[in-house]
Amino acid sequence: MVLSTPLLYRFIRFGNLVWFAKDNQFGDDPHYLKAERVRILQIILGYGYLLYHGSIFLGWGSMLSFVLVAIFVSTVHEIIGSKYGLIFGGKYHYKPDSTPGPMIFGIPILIPLVWSGLIYMGLNYSSLITGLIVAQQTFDTGFSLIIFTGILLMILDMILDPIAVDEGRWSWSKPGSFYGVPLFNFLGWFGTVVVVLSIFFNLVVPVNNTKDVPFLIQYSPSVLFAILPAIAARPCYERGLKTPGHIGLLFSFMLMVIMVLKYMSL
Repeated sequence: MVLSTPLLYRFIRFGNLVWFAKDNQFGDDPHYLKAERVRILQIILGYGYLLYHGSIFLGWGSMLSFVLVAIFVSTVHEIIGSKYGLIFGGKYHYKPDSTPGPMIFGIPILIPLVWSGLIYMGLNYSSLITGLIVAQQTFDTGFSLIIFTGILLMILDMILDPIAVDEGRWSWSKPGSFYGVPLFNFLGWFGTVVVVLSIFFNLVVPVNNTKDVPFLIQYSPSVLFAILPAIAARPCYERGLKTPGHIGLLFSFMLMVIMVLKYMSL
C-alpha cells in the first residue's frame, strides 16, 4: 500500500510513471482532484489494515481505545493549534482546495485519521526497538515506548510538514524558519504523541499475547514506517527541499538497518 501510493498517484496526475517530476509540473491541473481521491482511498485502505493488525496483537478492545484516544486528542490539539496558535508553533490554517474531504472546525477529518495511523506504526516500531510487547504494557512499564514513539514521529514530521506546506495544504500565519514550518511545531508533535500514548497506556488492559507469528507480520507496520521517510524524500528533492530529503533518506536507512539487525538476532 505504501509503495503503491507514489506510483499510482503519479500515474493519475501525470499520465505516466514519472520517477522525478519538476517543480513546475505541480501546478493546478484537471487530474489533481482525481489523484487526491485515490490518495484518500489508499489511506483508508491502509488504515483498515492497521485496524486488522491491531485487533490481532492488541485485541479489539484495546485497539478501539487507541483509535478513539488518538483521534480525539489529535483533533483537539489541531483545533487549539489552528485557532489559538498553541501547541504547534503558531496559528495555521488548512486550505480546503488543497486538502480534499470534509472538515470539522477547519480541520480535515482525514488528519486525525492520519495521526492515529502514524502513531500506531511508530508504536509498533518502538516495540521492535525496545523488545516490549505493546499488549503487555501499562503506563509504568511502557514509558520507554511512549518516548521512543514521540521521537520517531517528531523526526518523521521534519520530512512530511515541509512537503505539505510547499504543496499549499496548510500554512502558518507567521511562517517558521524550517521551510515555512516553526521549529516549535516538532515539539508539538512529540507532545501530542506523548499525550495520546500516556492516556492509552492508562486504559489498555494488558494481555499475554504470545501468538507465534512471523516477524514480518508482527512488525509489518514497522516496515511501512521505515519505508515512509524514503518515499517522502522524493517529493522533497523535487520541490527543492533538500534538508528534509536528506533527513528522509538517512532516517529510512537507519530504521531499516535496525530492523534487519533485530531480525538477524532472532
